[in-house]
Amino acid sequence: MIAALALLLAVQTERPQAPWPPPPGPLRVVIDTDAACEVDDHYALALALGFPERITIEGFVAAHFARPDHIEKSFKDIELVLAKAGMTGKYPVKRGAPPMKSPEDRPSAEGVDFIIERAKAGTPENPLWLVLLGPATDAVLALEKDPSIADRLIVFWHGRSEWPKKCLNFNAKNDRFAARRIFEQPSRYVLFDTGAQLGISMEETAARLAPIHPLGTHLLDIRWRSKGWQGKNKGMFDLGDIAALIDPACAPWERTAAPAVLEDMSYDFTKTHGELVRIKDVDRERSFALLEEALRKLPKAK
Repeated sequence: MIAALALLLAVQTERPQAPWPPPPGPLRVVIDTDAACEVDDHYALALALGFPERITIEGFVAAHFARPDHIEKSFKDIELVLAKAGMTGKYPVKRGAPPMKSPEDRPSAEGVDFIIERAKAGTPENPLWLVLLGPATDAVLALEKDPSIADRLIVFWHGRSEWPKKCLNFNAKNDRFAARRIFEQPSRYVLFDTGAQLGISMEETAARLAPIHPLGTHLLDIRWRSKGWQGKNKGMFDLGDIAALIDPACAPWERTAAPAVLEDMSYDFTKTHGELVRIKDVDRERSFALLEEALRKLPKAK
């Protein structure tokens, strides 16, 4: 399998370009999230659930955030968000793979197989958007296990980094092998490289989001889980990924060479792998306005 992938990469000098801005209408989406790691994943999931006409969720994959035991925690938090939204059991929730221990490590997981299955259900014209709110592990494993899905998969990774110097961020540090290899894959690739500006206080959360829906109340209550989540300007970084997919006009972007990522995680633009789309900014007010709209659209509990 590794030899087959190497051959594919060798003959394909440039990856196909990601369609950005995305086409109008519904996008087939699987959300891969380390939901128990940070509160921002909960905000992002709430936004996605409230826009079914745009985000056609085909399922969720629970991701690690450095250790294998984190996967179960993320799984439970995805189910918690679905329960607060009144959507228990509505979507498949699968467990992703643990972090790679070496360049040769290929851990298996039901979530990886699920990504392959959903990608194969599409076409190059109607691909699966794999939205990675955590590490790149599951995307890399899926593409390397079945390279045939490359033309039916768009990888959309929250890889907020020290562009153009280093691919250093929390998601990359949790699986450096996957972070390096995601830039080499032959699938279409969108790098969401921003999000720190999406700060919101407890007070604003209480005023804007909590009164709208039980899921909005949850977005306030969950912040009590960690002192760091209660900060005055706590960033809801991952919210921006979903906002950009719903309203691409709120997210300035560029096409750029997809650099190699060296062992020290620095970008090397002398060794490139085709082009990627890099989202370099996202509108803070528009993102939270979309979240308010999403919460209003969710069905009320009976």
